[in-house]
Amino acid sequence: MSDAVRLVLLHYIDEGELARRRYALTSKVAALRDREIASVARYQRLFREFTADWMGDPTESAALRAELMAASVVAAHNHVLRRWLRGESSDPVAEIDEAMREVLALFPAPGTPPETERGTTVVAFRTGQDIDALLPELRRLVEG
Repeated sequence: MSDAVRLVLLHYIDEGELARRRYALTSKVAALRDREIASVARYQRLFREFTADWMGDPTESAALRAELMAASVVAAHNHVLRRWLRGESSDPVAEIDEAMREVLALFPAPGTPPETERGTTVVAFRTGQDIDALLPELRRLVEG
């Protein structure tokens, strides 16, 4: 999926100034803006269909997950693309790669424990106890 998003972005980058002029025009003309919205909806539908097929799960919860993933992919792509179109991004390819990592992090594989259940959580409270005396007890609790 990330490769497909990168390819679409590279297409716009290859167009260069033409893409920027089209973006400026679309921003000013309502009919063109409506056409762009329809195009984005088709783009999202393609990603949703691809994701649903890839997941191979016909349940309604999987359909919702595919829709959410597709919407996130399109939002990330459009965010990076618009930054580039406005001249705010010097490295849109690196930005799209990072954006896709962010999207994929939102959707861990089914069965993966939530982030809150992985790793170590430390809560700090003020105490009058010396840090050197406290550390062994903290280590025991974290490792225990």
